[in-house]
Amino acid sequence: MSSQVTLFHHGISPNPSKVAMLLEGLGVSYNLIKKEFEDGPNGVKHPDFSAINPNGRIPVLIDHTNNDKIVWESGAILLYVAEQFDNSGTFNGKNLDEKAIVWQWLMFQLSGLGPMQGQVNYFKYLHPVKNLDQSVYDRFRNETHRIYGVLEKQLEKQEWIALPDRFTIAGLRVARYGDLTFDGFPHLQAYFDKVAKIPSVEIAYKKLIAAHHGRPYVP
Repeated sequence: MSSQVTLFHHGISPNPSKVAMLLEGLGVSYNLIKKEFEDGPNGVKHPDFSAINPNGRIPVLIDHTNNDKIVWESGAILLYVAEQFDNSGTFNGKNLDEKAIVWQWLMFQLSGLGPMQGQVNYFKYLHPVKNLDQSVYDRFRNETHRIYGVLEKQLEKQEWIALPDRFTIAGLRVARYGDLTFDGFPHLQAYFDKVAKIPSVEIAYKKLIAAHHGRPYVP
């Protein structure tokens, strides 16, 4: 049986991981194709891949159940998959009020948490100037901690980030980058640990790791 969708990824990097978790949670069959962060034949900057995603980034999803519909950008993919395959509204909200809550927390993470953590990682490990002024790194680290604080206060009030009674696309994964930790954010740490133990999340990670190393997934 052919897979319902194809997901382009690069190992367990956060954005493709979130999509894999959702697909796994919904029972959607998916084929994983690994891409490299380069402009070679298998790179995201190669013209063949740019024809699929003009931004030259992962993840990208192709929905074979909908005329090979191509969707890129992780937030758009999560919303698309939820609309296409989650008839119950479990992950995306069962009515407009629930959806508004899910969407605002999803956008908060897409526009704030992800970019800030990415900048921390870049200035800590990848920036070519190794003696860069510490204030540059501190600016992004401090903003990340502020965002952690927002999530911490939300998790003090309820079990899940968006809707109080269940896991949604707004809380699929709160990743850590660079030398960041959840020290001082106990509810966020507990949430991180809890999500990692959800069976569909565990399976998604195992499949991504196997695909990253070119091995078949063995349950």
